[in-house]
Order: sequence, then C-alpha cells, then structure tokens
Amino acid sequence: MNTLKISLCQTDILWENPSDNIGRYDLTVREYCRQVGKPDIMVFPEFFTTGFTMDRSLAEDDKGISVSWLRNISKELGISVVTSVPTLSEGGKRVNRCYFITDSGEEYHYDKRHLFNVAAEGDTYSPGNEQVIVPFKGWKIALSVCYDLRFPVWSRNRENGYDLMINIANWPSSRIDAAQILVKARSIENVCYYLFCNRVGSDTSCDYNGHSLIVDSRGIDVGSTINVAGTDFIYGEIDIEPLLIFRERFPAWKDSDNFIIEK
Repeated sequence: MNTLKISLCQTDILWENPSDNIGRYDLTVREYCRQVGKPDIMVFPEFFTTGFTMDRSLAEDDKGISVSWLRNISKELGISVVTSVPTLSEGGKRVNRCYFITDSGEEYHYDKRHLFNVAAEGDTYSPGNEQVIVPFKGWKIALSVCYDLRFPVWSRNRENGYDLMINIANWPSSRIDAAQILVKARSIENVCYYLFCNRVGSDTSCDYNGHSLIVDSRGIDVGSTINVAGTDFIYGEIDIEPLLIFRERFPAWKDSDNFIIEK
C-alpha cells in the first residue's frame, strides 16, 4: 500500500479524567468515521485520557481503561490508533508509553526517551532506551513523544530506517513556534514524512493551541482541517512513492555521520 490516510485528533483533554475522556473520544471517533470515512491511522495527543499529569496513581497497566478502549475501537472500526498513556511497565516502573495498535490487532509501544524535567516528568516516569520502528502496510514508522522533538540525534534516520515519524504532544502555546520549526527541520534532515499531533485547551499549568502538522520530506504542510462534532482533525493522504523517488535523486542520507547512542 503506497498511500496512507492520516487523521490527527487535535482535541482538548479533561484533566485527569480517563473515563469521561474516553466517552468523548468514543462518540467523536465514531462520528468522524461516519462523516469522513475511516483513516488508516488516527493519532491522538500525548496522555490522551489524563492530560500531562504527574499523578502516579493514574498509571495503568496494559489492561487498563485507556489501552483497552484503544484495542476495542481499533478492532471494531478497523482503524490503527496511536497515542500515549501513563503506564505501569512490566518491570514496575512508570513510563510515558506510546502505543501503536494496528487494525489487524498487532501492538507496538515506545517509551518516551526525553522526559520533560522542566515539569519534573523524570521524578514520576522512567526514560525509555529503545527506538521503535513499526512495519505497517509497506511503510516503516518511527514513534516519538513531545519533548523528543527537540533532540535530533535520537531521531536521526540512519540508512532510511523509517519513512514516517509520528510525534504525539502536549506542547504549550507559549512554545508552539519552536515546535513548528522543529517539525519541519526533522522532516527535512531525515528525508521523511512527519506527523505532529498536539492538543488544544488548558490544564493546571499550561494553555495549548494545537497547530498539529502533517508535513512531507521537504517540510511542506500537506494537511487540511476537518471539524467533526466540535473537534478539529488534521487530515492528509501521504504517498510513499514521491519520498522514495526524492531519496534516490537526492541521496544526502549517504553522507550522514555515523555515531553510537549510549543507553
């Protein structure tokens, strides 16, 4: 499959309220699929059922309310979903875990590497140390979370290891101009498509204004906004063939520096 239909759910998040957030998502996602059609991938912001919380009691295991809903809606509607959940990991640590659950029931996860210690995220959660690339419908998709966007070494696309990177975020409006620049820089330097799904609304410490993006390997915004049931979705169709042709004609990736990331 060369083309992917992408939808970024640019939503508000009720503070530390998983059950009510899930109720809202369930109605909105179903209405979106009814009105617009089913995307191949629907992406939600970071910590989509809690907001950017440091409340340790809200960490779920992999059978918790948030991940269970993701599995159910993915299976029922036949769509793949991406977001993150405060998770109690197999080793008993709390992590900011990004889930990619496919329409065929496969599951992948990535634990956020760069914790936002300006807000003491590292006091509650443990950093991940594994990069994750998901094979999906002929694409290779890398996962990242919010603050990871600021760190190009971790995101470096070596030997064209991925075609698309997805970043899910709670990125505040006070720094959104930086995010816009960084998203486009990451796509250009890594010769890849880049998805940035950010929330709107407010929590106890920050305001958020979305500005989610779907950009191609030249840093060009290829998304459009669709409003369904009061929620903005950023929609785009991305094709792998132009990317592969561009990489062949402009093989700058062959001249990139080699390095080792210490875990």
